[in-house]
This record gives sequence, structure tokens and C-alpha cells, in this order.
Amino acid sequence: MEDKRYEMNTVPAMRYPDGQVSQTIGLLRWVLMGLVVLIHTNLTLDTGYAESAYGEVLRWGGNVVWLANPLFFLISGYLFVAAENGFTWSVFKTKCKRRARTWLLPYLLWNTIFLLFYGIIGWLMPSSLGEVPPIQEMGVADILKSYCCIRGEGFNSSPIDEPLWFLRDLMVIALFTPLYFRVVKWHKASLIVPIALAAIPYPLGFEAEVAMFMLGCWLHVWLPSLSELLRKPLWLPLPIYIAASLLVTVPAIRPEWSVPLLTFIRNLSGMWVVAHLCYRFVLRHPSTDWRAIAKPVFFVFAFHRIATRILTKLSAQWLVAHGIGSVGFLAAHLLNASLAIGLSLLAYHLVRIVAPPLCRWLSGFPPDRLSVTSLPIRSETNDNSECPKGGGQ
Repeated sequence: MEDKRYEMNTVPAMRYPDGQVSQTIGLLRWVLMGLVVLIHTNLTLDTGYAESAYGEVLRWGGNVVWLANPLFFLISGYLFVAAENGFTWSVFKTKCKRRARTWLLPYLLWNTIFLLFYGIIGWLMPSSLGEVPPIQEMGVADILKSYCCIRGEGFNSSPIDEPLWFLRDLMVIALFTPLYFRVVKWHKASLIVPIALAAIPYPLGFEAEVAMFMLGCWLHVWLPSLSELLRKPLWLPLPIYIAASLLVTVPAIRPEWSVPLLTFIRNLSGMWVVAHLCYRFVLRHPSTDWRAIAKPVFFVFAFHRIATRILTKLSAQWLVAHGIGSVGFLAAHLLNASLAIGLSLLAYHLVRIVAPPLCRWLSGFPPDRLSVTSLPIRSETNDNSECPKGGGQ
């Protein structure tokens, strides 16, 4: 294909995120990672206490914690089209090659590690595996599914390292970036395309991910400096976020068909609020390099499920045995999330000491490249992109 820049005569000149926005993304990756871990320390899965006061807190808290997934996709789309001299076919091919090193290889490594881990668990405690069959009973098809869709069914499936469904979906979505880019660069009114995708009445989930990735591309084309948006006061998005959260969470006051659109509005306004708060925090701490601090984020994202499953299993049994109420459940939930992050960071530092090259591969940083990449979330400082669904990045 001819390597020429897409026609940009009708759109603003594209450029990298400015310093404050780049640092804000670094901080956001940690904030969103915390939200993902909170999702995975849900104690109702092991206790069935969904109808308790604790379950009600989780239902309303979902309006906050579930902002992590769409914002990861939006950041990924925003950064994927970032290029010093514009988004070209050459840039696209270069980024795809780089993502093979910073996305695909870590994805394969982590799923291999989890496959071996579950093999050991299945040998010691086969009853604790859940939907994952013991490795000694796996055929070739089961092993291949471990790297893609061994958990769940259809679009709700996950690889054996469950949170990496985000990266699996992101790798597929990113392959069509030239198409999204051609759509969004046409006119500002192209914003209606991701909105329409996100508002499909009975979404499979995948189209909502595409919508957020495409929205990130749109923002980079039409609002290349997000500082202008993040400086705006919270009285703009906050009332919308609160109203949409109420409409989504209280079934009696909205028709069922409106749920996808209201969820999209809630996520969009909520992401604006979270990003605004992080942006303000970065401005108040200008000497901190949040991009560098975010280097362990993808490792934590990929590893933490080991810690959260152990912690939730043990704490759920203890809480039920001792008849602890909802306040105790909530305290245990927050404690488990904190411990899971701490244990994941400990594992990161141990691997970095024992095998630095392996640690870099597992963190999304090949040994010959130490720049801050993305998640869920790995986001790159200059020419790279991002990445963490709680399941990104």
C-alpha cells in the first residue's frame, strides 16, 4: 500500500498528548487498576450474599468501578493513533509490529504461567479449579482455549489468566484502527458512530469496546490536547454522571431498551470526572513522574487474579463461619483489594530482582526498550500506545 499520510486538511494537526495529559494517563492507569482489583475481590461470588446490604453497596458502587474497562479502551484508542507526523500506513504497521512485542508476547507468557499454576493447583486441590479442567485432563483443544476462551461462553469468555480478556479483545480491535481513523477524521459529526455502536439495545459487549476505542481515536483527531477538556469544571460532567447512574441502577425509573445508551452516557461522564480529578492531582504534584511510577501496572493487572482468588476464598469462608455482617464484608473487600495489589507488587519486585529480562517481558517492556508502555492498560510515553476488562490495561 502506498505509504502516505491520510488527508488531514479538514482536521487539526495530530500530536502527542501534552505533558500534563501524559502524566495524567500514567496516574489513571493506577487508579483504574485499583478499580479492576475491586471488581475481582467481590465476596458475593463465594458467599451468595448478593441480596444483603453489602451486595447493594456493590451494585451502586458498580457505577464507579466499572468505569475502568471503557476508559482503558478509550485511552488505548487515543494513544494508538498518536504519531509525530500523523497516522500513516507506515505508522500503523510499525505499531502493530511493536505491539507484537509489548502486547502479544506478554499475553502468551502470562497465560502459560497461569496454565502451569492451575496445573499445580489441580494436582494439589482439584476441587478449587472451578470451570478450568485439571491440566492432566486437558486435550489440545482445551490447552488452546486456555490462551483465548476457556472461561465463560461466547463474547463473555476469558483466557485462563482471566483479566487478560481485555488485551485479547484490544489486539483484535486495534487491527482495524485504519478503518476507525478514516471514519472519525471525516467530520466532527462522526462522533455519532461510536455513540450508535455503544447504544445497541442488546450489546454483545464487543461493539461497546469498539465504540470506546473509536471514541479515543475521535478525541485524538478533534481534541488532540485533552488539557482543554480536563480543565473544565466538574459541574459539567458530574450532574450528568449522577443522573445517568441513578437511571441505570434503579430499574423502576427507566425502560430496559435505554440501558445501553444510559450506560454509555454514565461511563462517558464518569470517565470525564475521574480523568479531571487525576489531572488536577497531577497539576498539584508536578515533580512526580507518574509515567515511570506506572511501570508495574501491567504486571499487577496480569498477576493479581492469583492473589484475589486466594484471598476471597479464605475470607469468604471465615466471614460466613463467624456470621459477620455487611460492614465486615465491606471491610474485608477493601482489605483484600489492598492486599492483592501489595502481593502483586511484591511478586513484581521479586521477579525484577531474580530475572530482570523476564520481568520486562511480563510488564510489556522488551529488554531492549525501557520506555513506559501501556496497559489494561499499558500506555507508552511517546510513540507507543497503551494498555489494561477487568476483564483492559
